Amino acid sequence: MKIYTKILFDKNNNVIEEESFHYAGKISHCGIHYDFKSTRGAKAMEKQAKREKKLAERRAKKQAKAEEKGLTSKNQDTKMHDISKTITLEDLTNPNKK
Repeated sequence: MKIYTKILFDKNNNVIEEESFHYAGKISHCGIHYDFKSTRGAKAMEKQAKREKKLAERRAKKQAKAEEKGLTSKNQDTKMHDISKTITLEDLTNPNKK
Protein backbone atom coordinates (compact mmCIF):
# COMPACT_ATOMS: atom_id res chain seq x y z
CA MET A 1 0.00 0.00 0.00
CA LYS A 2 1.38 3.38 -0.98
CA ILE A 3 1.15 6.09 1.71
CA TYR A 4 1.55 9.67 0.53
CA THR A 5 3.16 12.14 2.88
CA LYS A 6 3.32 15.10 0.50
CA ILE A 7 1.66 15.87 -2.84
CA LEU A 8 1.93 19.18 -4.72
CA PHE A 9 -0.45 20.01 -7.57
CA ASP A 10 -0.42 22.90 -10.01
CA LYS A 11 -3.55 24.86 -10.95
CA ASN A 12 -4.48 22.24 -13.60
CA ASN A 13 -4.31 19.37 -11.06
CA ASN A 14 -1.06 18.02 -12.46
CA VAL A 15 1.30 16.48 -9.90
CA ILE A 16 4.40 18.60 -9.39
CA GLU A 17 5.97 16.77 -6.49
CA GLU A 18 5.05 13.76 -4.37
CA GLU A 19 6.61 12.00 -1.42
CA SER A 20 5.43 8.55 -0.41
CA PHE A 21 6.51 5.25 1.09
CA HIS A 22 5.36 1.65 0.80
CA TYR A 23 3.54 0.20 3.80
CA ALA A 24 2.89 -3.53 4.25
CA GLY A 25 1.44 -3.67 7.79
CA LYS A 26 -1.87 -4.96 9.15
CA ILE A 27 -3.91 -1.99 7.95
CA SER A 28 -2.84 -2.39 4.32
CA HIS A 29 -5.09 -5.47 3.99
CA CYS A 30 -8.24 -3.80 5.37
CA GLY A 31 -9.66 -2.55 2.09
CA ILE A 32 -11.92 0.39 1.41
CA HIS A 33 -14.68 1.26 3.85
CA TYR A 34 -17.53 3.48 2.84
CA ASP A 35 -19.32 5.71 5.28
CA PHE A 36 -23.03 6.54 5.28
CA LYS A 37 -22.71 9.78 3.31
CA SER A 38 -20.90 8.20 0.37
CA THR A 39 -23.67 5.65 -0.22
CA ARG A 40 -26.66 7.83 0.70
CA GLY A 41 -27.71 8.57 -2.90
CA ALA A 42 -27.64 4.94 -3.97
CA LYS A 43 -29.60 3.85 -0.90
CA ALA A 44 -32.22 6.54 -1.51
CA MET A 45 -32.65 5.42 -5.11
CA GLU A 46 -33.03 1.78 -4.01
CA LYS A 47 -35.66 2.74 -1.43
CA GLN A 48 -37.58 4.79 -4.00
CA ALA A 49 -37.53 1.92 -6.51
CA LYS A 50 -38.69 -0.51 -3.82
CA ARG A 51 -41.49 1.87 -2.79
CA GLU A 52 -42.66 2.31 -6.39
CA LYS A 53 -42.57 -1.45 -7.01
CA LYS A 54 -44.67 -2.10 -3.91
CA LEU A 55 -47.15 0.60 -4.92
CA ALA A 56 -47.47 -0.86 -8.43
CA GLU A 57 -48.13 -4.30 -6.94
CA ARG A 58 -50.84 -2.88 -4.68
CA ARG A 59 -52.49 -1.10 -7.61
CA ALA A 60 -52.43 -4.26 -9.73
CA LYS A 61 -53.87 -6.31 -6.89
CA LYS A 62 -56.59 -3.74 -6.23
CA GLN A 63 -57.49 -3.55 -9.92
CA ALA A 64 -57.63 -7.34 -10.22
CA LYS A 65 -59.90 -7.50 -7.19
CA ALA A 66 -62.21 -4.86 -8.66
CA GLU A 67 -62.37 -6.67 -12.00
CA GLU A 68 -63.17 -9.91 -10.19
CA LYS A 69 -66.15 -8.27 -8.49
CA GLY A 70 -67.23 -6.64 -11.72
CA LEU A 71 -66.70 -3.10 -10.50
CA THR A 72 -64.65 -1.84 -13.38
CA SER A 73 -65.46 1.53 -14.85
CA LYS A 74 -66.68 -0.13 -18.07
CA ASN A 75 -69.41 -2.08 -16.28
CA GLN A 76 -70.64 0.71 -14.01
CA ASP A 77 -73.71 2.66 -14.99
CA THR A 78 -73.31 6.06 -13.42
CA LYS A 79 -75.93 8.68 -14.06
CA MET A 80 -74.79 12.23 -14.26
CA HIS A 81 -77.01 15.09 -13.25
CA ASP A 82 -78.32 17.06 -16.19
CA ILE A 83 -76.28 20.28 -16.22
CA SER A 84 -79.09 22.27 -17.83
CA LYS A 85 -81.29 21.71 -14.73
CA THR A 86 -80.82 23.35 -11.36
CA ILE A 87 -79.74 21.14 -8.46
CA THR A 88 -82.41 21.15 -5.77
CA LEU A 89 -82.36 19.99 -2.17
CA GLU A 90 -84.54 17.03 -3.11
CA ASP A 91 -81.95 15.92 -5.70
CA LEU A 92 -79.30 15.83 -3.00
CA THR A 93 -81.27 14.32 -0.10
CA ASN A 94 -83.78 11.88 -1.58
CA PRO A 95 -82.36 8.36 -1.14
CA ASN A 96 -84.88 6.75 -3.48
CA LYS A 97 -84.03 8.96 -6.42
CA LYS A 98 -80.93 7.82 -8.23
